Amino acid sequence: MEQWIDPGVSTAALARFANRLKEGRTQLHAMEIFERGNCLVRWGVEPYRCGDKREVYSLSKSFTATAVGLAYDRGLVDPEDLLSRYFPQHVACQYDERWRRVRVRHLLTMTTGHAACPMAGMAHAQDPVRAFFETDLACEPGERFVYSTGASCVLAELVRRATGRTAAELLAQELFCHMEIDNIWWEGCADGSCQGGTGLKASCDDVAKLGLLYCQKGMWQGRRLLSEEWVEMATARQAGTPDNGTPDWCAGYGFQFWQNSAGGYRADGAFGQLCAVLPERETVVCLMAESGDMSAELNAVWALLEEYKAAGRGGGLPLEYLPQRGDQGEAWDSGWLRCEENPMGFSWVRLRAQSDALRLFICDAQRFQTIEAREGGWTENRFWAKEFRPLLFRQMPRHENTLLEMAVACHREKGAWVLECRTRNTPHLLRWSIRRTENGLAMNIDTLAGAMGGARAWNAVYENAGTKRTNTQ
Repeated sequence: MEQWIDPGVSTAALARFANRLKEGRTQLHAMEIFERGNCLVRWGVEPYRCGDKREVYSLSKSFTATAVGLAYDRGLVDPEDLLSRYFPQHVACQYDERWRRVRVRHLLTMTTGHAACPMAGMAHAQDPVRAFFETDLACEPGERFVYSTGASCVLAELVRRATGRTAAELLAQELFCHMEIDNIWWEGCADGSCQGGTGLKASCDDVAKLGLLYCQKGMWQGRRLLSEEWVEMATARQAGTPDNGTPDWCAGYGFQFWQNSAGGYRADGAFGQLCAVLPERETVVCLMAESGDMSAELNAVWALLEEYKAAGRGGGLPLEYLPQRGDQGEAWDSGWLRCEENPMGFSWVRLRAQSDALRLFICDAQRFQTIEAREGGWTENRFWAKEFRPLLFRQMPRHENTLLEMAVACHREKGAWVLECRTRNTPHLLRWSIRRTENGLAMNIDTLAGAMGGARAWNAVYENAGTKRTNTQ
């Protein structure tokens, strides 16, 4: 049931919602709406699916908070505990006395006293927790909210020290196995520890289940998995947030949950990953998307919730993303071309093109890979990419190599081959432009968020430029 809309839901309202998303620079990938525990909408826009495991960025934080909640329910952690209980050596070596007043709740509410998020210094440190404590405090704990992925990372380590299990292990054993959530994983920090604040790979289905668990006050199919006390604490307004002109980021913060301007609370992650819970309506809305404006995305959700039960048929959500079409090109084989230094780590490339399809062969020091694409339809590909990340998140830890699961199509545009790569395990659309030059090929790879890995256009040239063509057989 990948594409399902309850007969009581206005398809006209869904069509208006889709238009608002488009106007707000948001591409919807998957969506689920639940009311009183019943599924009203479950929709994947081809080539995306509701079950695709993908990078959910900071939505990971709400899962980390849930792990803290499980530890709280077992009497192993309390928000009022001093951090010195869990990190005595790190606190003891600090000269700033304010560190001795930092509590677990300050991590949960991102009010540790830092002037800025310390994650940039933690991401690639051999001991990320130590790097957190070595970042100077700027004010008294509890005094000021500063969004901090670093605080979430330390929370994950706190769970491990308190329970003897990582956040991922605790969630898997105490929650996920009861909720039919599987094949979920976290990327690690440089020392192998759980990132906590980002790096979780989860599906729209998985995230919707987390929202339902909280909406049902910790109950799942008649079984209590999380205490009502924790749910109320975690989702209440625990800290004020600065007024930055965006209502949904000014409404306040709980324990790794944002407060909504429209009521209720939400977990969210960069580029449009969203799980909004409105307890008074007994409603959960989950979106996986690529968004250039999350405020506009949220506004579209609030408008939909006011309209979706009204009468009105016609239109609806998009069925699929149709690949672009372009000019017809000639058949051509570039031969093997040696690459100049580039952020993706490619050493050799070869393009073999037909009028309406192509194969791109890529070598690096360890691998030989092929990307296949055709015009007018999606082709499934799996591709290892070095340093795949938008510039915005290059400070975050990632494994050196990321396997991208992509639906790929191609077309000709102003004399260049364009590969449209929709990655299903990240939110990102890659636009891969390849143009013939005098010496070989010029290649450019971009995401909605900017160039990959700091990449700019780079050339792939012959091994002996201008003298000898390599074997094209």
